Amino acid sequence: MTRRDLAPLLGAPLLAGSAAPAQQRRPRVACLLTAYFPNSHADVFMGRLLEGYRLNGVSHRPRLETVSFYVDQFPPNDMAREQAEEYGVKISGSIAEALRLGGQRLAVDGVAIIGEHGEYPRTPRGSVQYPRWRFFDEVTRVMREDGRVVPLMNDKYFGYEWTQARALYDRVKQMKIPFMAGSTLPLTWRRPALDPPVGVEIEECLAVSFSDLEEHAYHAVELLQAMAERRRGGETGVRRVRCVEGEAVWKLGFNRALLDAALTRRINHVPPGRTDKPQAIQIEYRDGLRATVVNLNDRSRDYLFAMKARGATAIQSSCFYIQLHVHNHWGFMVRNFEDPVLTRREPNPAERTLVATGITLAALQSRLEGQKWLDTPELQLSYSP
Repeated sequence: MTRRDLAPLLGAPLLAGSAAPAQQRRPRVACLLTAYFPNSHADVFMGRLLEGYRLNGVSHRPRLETVSFYVDQFPPNDMAREQAEEYGVKISGSIAEALRLGGQRLAVDGVAIIGEHGEYPRTPRGSVQYPRWRFFDEVTRVMREDGRVVPLMNDKYFGYEWTQARALYDRVKQMKIPFMAGSTLPLTWRRPALDPPVGVEIEECLAVSFSDLEEHAYHAVELLQAMAERRRGGETGVRRVRCVEGEAVWKLGFNRALLDAALTRRINHVPPGRTDKPQAIQIEYRDGLRATVVNLNDRSRDYLFAMKARGATAIQSSCFYIQLHVHNHWGFMVRNFEDPVLTRREPNPAERTLVATGITLAALQSRLEGQKWLDTPELQLSYSP
């Protein structure tokens, strides 16, 4: 007997003399994974989707039933086979089979693409060639062939090439797919609480990240975008982007008081003895807003944010907190997948992830081309949060 078999027996006790309530079928979902091993994105997401999660002291049981996996790679420490057996999930040989459950028609109520981790090459600019676009393309092909659209989640950014990212976004809009995407960072706890009102006038803002520029600074780009989009007039697009490394970072002219304020919010311990060179992504928006993402492996194991509002005397700052070894903030990501499947309402704008994807790709290209400013006409995008 698996945990899935036991689940109906673990609910609330029956009243004396009452009949067992009818079990309402949970919406069924397929999960498409690049690789599933300990502490991978698949692990920290799937563990909570299959078993439930706790947020702020409250336990949440799964509201969806995971019925199929497609797994692209099986490393020696693979968890997919064991978890599939434990929870009664079918591992399919293709994405179409995972969505149709071996039949002729789309048979699930939602799809999650967790296209992070695994052994994939990098492009010359440093982007990992995760097959998110291929997964998405195959999912939407099934939807088109079968004449049915279901909610879809795409973990993290849209693609390792701008053409992929833009095509993904355009197809989501064309097909009217209820869509959830992006990083966990805009969803997680903010310590202290920080939620600028829509319409705030921002003079300058800054985020701090750590680890690999492509895979982890992206999170800071998206959390920064989640704040910047709240400014007066909404998002109007990005004019140009630059990536700088080494001591030149300290000569960029960003407001150092923002960095100092952000660093006061650190929570996680920084290992001693790190001498990594600093990296920075400069962003110049079309309305004149300036923003910087500073990647500091020797100073932070947290994602931090600071902003100066026009007319304010004090800088506002916060830690967008992640539990490095526990990953409980992934409960927010699971919740943000469950909600659209159940309600078909989108929890956050897809445009945010599209802009963040474009900023990251431009920054990596700038680094490849000698750390120069690159114009970004492709990011002439307007939206409101």
